[in-house]
Order: sequence, then C-alpha cells, then structure tokens
Amino acid sequence: MDPEQYADAVKRLEQAYVDGGMTADEYTRQRRDLERRASTDESDSQPASSWEPMPPAPEERPTTHAGDVSTIDAALATWGRRAGGWFVDLLVYIAAFTATFVFALTTEETTGEISTIAALLIFLVWFAGPTLYAWLMVGAWGQTLGKMAVGVKVVRSSDAGRVSFVRALGRAVSTWLLGVLFVPILLAYLWPLWDKRNQTLYDKMAGTIVVRVRRGGAPAD
Repeated sequence: MDPEQYADAVKRLEQAYVDGGMTADEYTRQRRDLERRASTDESDSQPASSWEPMPPAPEERPTTHAGDVSTIDAALATWGRRAGGWFVDLLVYIAAFTATFVFALTTEETTGEISTIAALLIFLVWFAGPTLYAWLMVGAWGQTLGKMAVGVKVVRSSDAGRVSFVRALGRAVSTWLLGVLFVPILLAYLWPLWDKRNQTLYDKMAGTIVVRVRRGGAPAD
C-alpha cells in the first residue's frame, strides 16, 4: 500500500465513522488493521500519515416520535373538526340541562317546591357543568365526548404530552373567563381559523394544542 492509497483509505474510514456508519470500537479496530497492513507493505518506510486522534463522534440526530411537536404539527385538528366536537358537546350540555329541568319539575309537582337535590343539580349542571365537564374529561382522557366523536385530543403545546388535571383546569377556567363576555369567547373559538397552530385563545392561555388521533387515542401521522 503506497502513501496515497493509505491516506485515501484513512479518509474513507474516518468519513464512514463521522457519518455514523460504524461504532467507535469498529473504527478503532479497522484503523489498527489499516496501520498494520501499511506497516507490513511499507516495512522500510513509515506510513504516509502517523496515527491521529479519533475524529469527533458523529452528532446524534434526535429520534422523531409520534408525540413530538414536529410530527404533531402535521396532524393538528382543523377548525372544522374542532367545530364538530364543539357541536357534539353542545348537544351533551342540552341533554344534561333538559334532564335536570325535567327532574326539577318532577320534584316540584310531588312536593310543591323544588327539592334541595334538584336545586343543587341545577346549579352544578347549568352553571358549573360545562367547566367541570371540560376539566374532568380533558384531565382524565384529553378528550370530551365531542372530541372523542370527531377524533381529536388535547395535548401540551410544548411536547404534545398528556395534559395534567392542573393544566386541564387552567384550560377550562380560561374558557370560562373568556365566556363571561360573548365577544371574547366568540373570538376565542374563531382564532384557529388564522392561527398557525390552530389554537384557540384558551389553548394559548393554557399551553395546549388539539391534534387528530386514531382509534384508541394515538396521534395521527
């Protein structure tokens, strides 16, 4: 092996290591084999180049998982899909409101006045119901019934991880605060139409995004 061949072989070996084509142990073993062959072929002269320090290890490329924001961005729920989920949840609210109203009328006809239980149910369902519903459902499963129906899920905006009960509570309370006035909540619901991450205002306040999911809750590609 002449000096030019030796230098070329060393260059190819180092490039293969830097590109991640071999481990450090493999590089060391092949480099020593190369030195030994060069020393044998060129016994009367030194190899074209002396042993050099091992080149820096190749930079590890981050592995992309289904939960990473880079892949989640491609599976963000559209405004239309989210609106479908809101509509289903609205039907759930109407059914709950109707059921409590009928129950209250039934107790009033029986006793002549609305029972304490009926009054408590009316307060919980009519006033605190939507907030409690959104908090508990999103905290437990990342989805309300409406979101389950249309195949979307609430996740953290930072890393697409599971939403905790604390963050779910913050999201629900943010929605309630915006709903105190009609215009802010309407603007909040329309915000995904022009937002690059399809976030509502309460998504931004809580640090969440809504993504499409397959059956079983796994993020869609």
